[in-house]
Amino acid sequence: MSIRDQVRAAQAEAAVEFGAMLRRWRERMGWTQYTAIDWAAQAAEPFTSLPHSGLSELENGKTKHPRTPLFLYLGELNARVAAGDYKGVSTRKVIDALKGSIPILDEHGEPWGPAEFWACFAGIKAIPDWLQPRPLTPAPELTMTAACDLGDGWREEVLRVGAAAGLRPLAAVGQFIRTCPASAREALEDGFAGGFTVELVATCWDPEAGEWGPTAWIADWAQALAGRSAAQSGGGRSSEPVACQSY
Repeated sequence: MSIRDQVRAAQAEAAVEFGAMLRRWRERMGWTQYTAIDWAAQAAEPFTSLPHSGLSELENGKTKHPRTPLFLYLGELNARVAAGDYKGVSTRKVIDALKGSIPILDEHGEPWGPAEFWACFAGIKAIPDWLQPRPLTPAPELTMTAACDLGDGWREEVLRVGAAAGLRPLAAVGQFIRTCPASAREALEDGFAGGFTVELVATCWDPEAGEWGPTAWIADWAQALAGRSAAQSGGGRSSEPVACQSY
């Protein structure tokens, strides 16, 4: 491998690790993927740059060449978190989420700015110790029946959340899957369409969190839908079991 190829491979690995760090930062603060968006919509002083559409892709390691505005945004968001600047926020859901905010600081106790975020993305600056990956937890062993039951529960919850937002089953499933990490989308598509197997369910395990990913993904999606349709009333949880079948 040439020097150029080695540099490119190292940078690509650093970019994936940077995205995972951003996800861990968000999750350890108790934020969903939409907390920052909701915050920006209510902030008394608008954010200078709001490249929200690229954050999910960055977290999932899909963004190879993020543009400057994204780093400017991360730096501004981190500075506001460090200063506790949440003026204008009025929604209880957002207020509660922001209470757990933790800034990323350098060795001198100063919040990271755009340059520090870029340096971390490029593999020049190390990820802070508290945002390093946690020990991985292996997925529990499942029988075919248990895998099917688990998938049925995800399907039931997705349909319940979608129905509360006025979405038809196919639309709800499709919309939900698009919000999930790219690594799990194919397994979820196959599972919702033809029934979950042990192999498909195993793809949805989050070894760092030590839990099944769809549990958190559905909750994030539900909060996003609730935020977008605050004027509409939500539906109740269904207690009827759903058979292991396609949607």
